[in-house]
Amino acid sequence: MARATKKSNVRLIPQDEARELDAGQRRAILDGTAIPTAYKIGYVLNFYREPSFRMIETEFGLTRPEIVILIFLTVRDGASASEFCEFSGHLKASVSRAVILLEKKKLIRREPDKADSRRQLLFLTADGRALYERYIPALKAREAAMLDCLSGDERGQLGRLLDKLAAHVPYWGFA
Repeated sequence: MARATKKSNVRLIPQDEARELDAGQRRAILDGTAIPTAYKIGYVLNFYREPSFRMIETEFGLTRPEIVILIFLTVRDGASASEFCEFSGHLKASVSRAVILLEKKKLIRREPDKADSRRQLLFLTADGRALYERYIPALKAREAAMLDCLSGDERGQLGRLLDKLAAHVPYWGFA
């Protein structure tokens, strides 16, 4: 059985406490910051990610970097840890620790790159894919709940806008 990891230090406002703010109060806070768009994206993401990842940490004994590496490898099996860092913006040190843990848990395997033996490629094992298949339904259900307030057209529009923002990430620089 997987062991639970250290709990996050992030204190989330429980759903019922968050509802205590009326829509006007919530909007005043979200629009009142100097960075309203980024703050709103972070607000929504925190309420999606934190409860979901906390459940996975507790139930399956995975750390957050382990969770996202497994998700990444389901679509980019055979990528290197460096490629994951470049794509995700995660720090190399935490990714390196997560890769070591995932390999010890036999959820991934590392193989030298045939083109550059100094580079290690990461592959999901059958156990890694099976564990992913156990926790991804909860993440999908949470995403569906998050998007429930949007019509089909709005979901399509949101998807296109997020695609556009994601494509623009490499051009942000260090403004």
